[in-house]
Amino acid sequence: MNLNKIHNKSSENMAEIPDKSVDLIVTSPPYNIAVKYGNKWKDRKIVGSKGNKYEDNLPEDEYRNLLKNVIQDCKRTLKDNGQFWLNIKNRYIDKQIVSPFWILEFFGDMFLKNVVIWSFDWGGSTSKRFAPLYEYFFFFTKNNDKYLVCNLKYSVPKS
Repeated sequence: MNLNKIHNKSSENMAEIPDKSVDLIVTSPPYNIAVKYGNKWKDRKIVGSKGNKYEDNLPEDEYRNLLKNVIQDCKRTLKDNGQFWLNIKNRYIDKQIVSPFWILEFFGDMFLKNVVIWSFDWGGSTSKRFAPLYEYFFFFTKNNDKYLVCNLKYSVPKS
């Protein structure tokens, strides 16, 4: 198998990637939850810095517009038989949960094949609601019938 990887320096500028040249896109955009990426954390406190690469605290309309533009450019680079996987989670805004299903509006020209729940046993905690111990993976294709099939391998820990 010949495998090529594209590691792009920024999802905000993919101009150097040709149209319809990518088989598979897997992305997990920032969640816009006021995290300063690039810092070292311990016990939910910053203990060191590698330099802030991105501060995840945009106004909601700017955040959604950023994701819309990135998704459009990703779709441009995706082959007609390609797959697009997007990892995103619920957010807590103005004291209420905002589910990520609004992202579907950016994929009206694609086919949603599956929604996978990634469940884990670590993460944040709260005293006012259950801790969010899951995230979503949305699986889209450009073609409803003819698309690459990836054999995902996973293991379930024994109890």
